[in-house]
Amino acid sequence: MLTEQFIASIGVPEKPPAANVAKDAAIVVHELQPLTQQRALFKKSATALNCLAFSENHIFAAQLNKAVVHVYNREKGNQEATVPFTEHITCLTLACDDTVLILGTAEGRIFLWETCTGRQLTTLQAHLQAVTVVVVDSTSNFLLSASADSTVHVWSIPGLLSFANVGTQGLTPLRTFTSHRTEVTALAIGHSASFSNFAVSISKDQTCLIWDFHTNTVFRTYLLPSVPTCVTLDAADRAVYVGYEDGGVQQIDLFTAGTTSAATSELTAMQNGDHTAAPIQPALSSIWKSPDVSHGATLSISLSFDSCTLLSGHQSGAVLAWDVASGRVQANVLQNPLPGPVTNLTFMPVIGFTQKNARKLNVASVVKPRFGAFDNSDGNVPGNYAVNVELLSSLQSGQNSTRSAFEEALAAPFFPQSLLDDGLEELMSWASGPSRQALEASNVESDDFMALDGQPERSQQLTLEEQNAALKVQLDAMRRLQTASFDKIEAINAERKALLKREQLQVKKRGATTNGTHGTEISDDDESMDDSEGV
Repeated sequence: MLTEQFIASIGVPEKPPAANVAKDAAIVVHELQPLTQQRALFKKSATALNCLAFSENHIFAAQLNKAVVHVYNREKGNQEATVPFTEHITCLTLACDDTVLILGTAEGRIFLWETCTGRQLTTLQAHLQAVTVVVVDSTSNFLLSASADSTVHVWSIPGLLSFANVGTQGLTPLRTFTSHRTEVTALAIGHSASFSNFAVSISKDQTCLIWDFHTNTVFRTYLLPSVPTCVTLDAADRAVYVGYEDGGVQQIDLFTAGTTSAATSELTAMQNGDHTAAPIQPALSSIWKSPDVSHGATLSISLSFDSCTLLSGHQSGAVLAWDVASGRVQANVLQNPLPGPVTNLTFMPVIGFTQKNARKLNVASVVKPRFGAFDNSDGNVPGNYAVNVELLSSLQSGQNSTRSAFEEALAAPFFPQSLLDDGLEELMSWASGPSRQALEASNVESDDFMALDGQPERSQQLTLEEQNAALKVQLDAMRRLQTASFDKIEAINAERKALLKREQLQVKKRGATTNGTHGTEISDDDESMDDSEGV
């Protein structure tokens, strides 16, 4: 049975916790289905927006208005480490199979911490104000950092982690997106692994922009009814969900043109490039109102695995479950609200699939960051660079741990190489297959075919004599092949008999020597004569 859980964290508590809520409850792992119950609880933490990240073994929580990150061990259920930094941490995320923690600072810098080695990198002050959110694409090749200065930087993660960067001179962004006018509050990246992937950014200027982070091309500009706080995308990248300060949630369908757009057809918002400059105001019916205004602002949202249920975390500590199809609240997930505002809320990977994408690395214990410990001026990997990970790949060849070709094709972000090779081989077989005459002979018209006037009735058919001649050529070739095969078989049998004869003579000779008798000496002439007779 599949199990779906979510993780939520709170900011500064605004009220005393309820009687049945644990003291200092700060981070909660809660099961949504099949049973609605709490699974884990971590204490002594207060996180701001976009300041929570988790892996299979650890939870990373950046503390509000502090230069400290708390690391919790999910297996042991306790706090494993307290990691200090030189600047206040305002957001964080994981990349590269959860081996690199990327952090944004209040000074506008980006920190990269390899949790399995302790290596730490720091960029220059790229943003003029605090970094509000950092997100990574599905391939861990690109990093997007948004700031309160209204800009979004696009970084190359392999370039940032390269040892060729001496100091901080090479740690610069690839490009900068400057279409917003005020603070960018949230970011989301599509699930595609191709270069046609896009990003979604919302800002306090009440706009939502859909844009290509590879070229900074704006696909769509949506006008929002109020100040947005959080954003997410569904699993198929068909709709954007935005949370607002008034407690509501809006669903923006990317495959409709909108109500005020100049477009006249229901074309996809990603492909209709003729009206990219015209802002779109989504219909009022796409706004979902909160049933209780006391819940407060919507601070965080997340979609389930099938994108049928949306969870929203509110200022009051409540977590609501929305039905995506109807846009109505199904239930209040928590029996008692959390003691503080739900600043971070994320669905965790589904548990229970028989076959899933196996991870290759596992960081069992984190190594605290050491800035400048692995700097090397020549760009090579230093000698003291050590990786502390567990290899999860199975080394037993007897186990059937590989996926089928069909499963590989489904999971691949592009056409698998094996599929392309099979297609090329099929095309080659068509080119080097039967002759044109034979193909034409196989396309003989049926008896009820009526030829057009003025066209020979059998113009596309071979004569009986030509067909017989072609069959005779094939028969002669098959006979020659049969004769050559029989000759080869006879030669192999003769050679085998000769080897057996020689081996028998050698055995007799060794037996006579062992018994102490001279026996009859076998000369080389006799052996050669026997060999010739065997041949």
